[in-house]
Amino acid sequence: MYIKIYLAVTIILFGLSPIGHCIPQNFGGNLFGATFVPRKIANDFTDELIATSLWKGNKLPGDWKRIPSIDQDNILRLTVSPVVFGSHPSSVYANYEGQELRSISIMYLDSEEFIRKKTSNNVDTKLIGLKKEFRKNYTEISSKIEEQLYKTFKSRPSDAYVGNTKFLRNYYNDYQIRDLTIRLCLKEDNSISLIILRSKNVTKSYLSTEVKALKKNERRKKLEKNVLITNNGDRNIIDIPIFQQGRRPYCAVNTLGMATYYLGLRMSTDALAAGARFRYMDSAKGSKMLDLYRAAAEESEATLQRGRSFDFKRAQKYLEKGLPIIVWRRFSFYRDQLHSAAAKGAKLPAPTKEDRGQWPISKDDPGHASVITGFNKDTGEVIFMESWGENARNKRMLANELEATSYATFYFKI
Repeated sequence: MYIKIYLAVTIILFGLSPIGHCIPQNFGGNLFGATFVPRKIANDFTDELIATSLWKGNKLPGDWKRIPSIDQDNILRLTVSPVVFGSHPSSVYANYEGQELRSISIMYLDSEEFIRKKTSNNVDTKLIGLKKEFRKNYTEISSKIEEQLYKTFKSRPSDAYVGNTKFLRNYYNDYQIRDLTIRLCLKEDNSISLIILRSKNVTKSYLSTEVKALKKNERRKKLEKNVLITNNGDRNIIDIPIFQQGRRPYCAVNTLGMATYYLGLRMSTDALAAGARFRYMDSAKGSKMLDLYRAAAEESEATLQRGRSFDFKRAQKYLEKGLPIIVWRRFSFYRDQLHSAAAKGAKLPAPTKEDRGQWPISKDDPGHASVITGFNKDTGEVIFMESWGENARNKRMLANELEATSYATFYFKI
């Protein structure tokens, strides 16, 4: 939804997309609580992070802090910034599945973080100067890392990529050591990152290995089991995660991330936003959102069907099968208060002429995206969620209000 942002410059400086375009398949979603700044130290952790003993279950070097994640995986962030492959990273993450270390992701330079630091105390910072400074840092850091990687592995990297669609594909330089793959991702004017993982876990798909292993009919049955039917007639999909958009204009991206993560896609909202060509912190203007939706569906091995206004009768068929629906609609703060109160048991007002007069149906009303998760056929209500946090689940709205205020509807089909 539209929210006025305190800083209107940032990403447009580089004509590029936001943070972490090359990290997504390791984290699959947003990281919450990763707010501290690691302290720079002189120690070199390169050998420790690729040591055989570490990848056979030994303790990580240094002190790490657990970061809340959207699923049951454990994500740890290193509290210090040591030297890794010749340069100090801005952040180092370790991703565990259960007790097994799955990957270590290292971010050296990121355009959004760089701009935020440089403009935090002075929003009048000259954009041209920032561009030059960033590019200088990019050249120096990437050269150091590539030089150190060559010294360590004594070989040139191989080209690799992840993603079935050109729209969301990420390219890497892969180095091999024993049973590990070290993936370097260089995005000019955007970011420098590196991923360490077992070679057996390298994949060309963003789809989770669990979902990838399922046959289509098995996947459909699993999704149908996620529909919770209650005594009052509600049918509601459970287990859809929340991707908090914060103050960024990412409602259309976050809702897409939430719906496709539930379907098995493991991409962060930042990576999806990068795919959509987001250029502004306070606007989605210039983004390629429809292309993004089609690509994300394809990466999820799902079919995307698009309609105009919401169709309650059609939607029921999808929701009963455990398939969420994304709706773009006109937004009203007053109506949102009613929908939120209905989530706590309050009764929605009858759709009288007076009530309909309060529905946001004008093109001047702000646009917003929501995930439809369920419905009640008896009451004629839809159940939906927002990308604002756990308190934004199970909101309720009369279906005819959503039909009147929506202007695009996206149905996923397996």
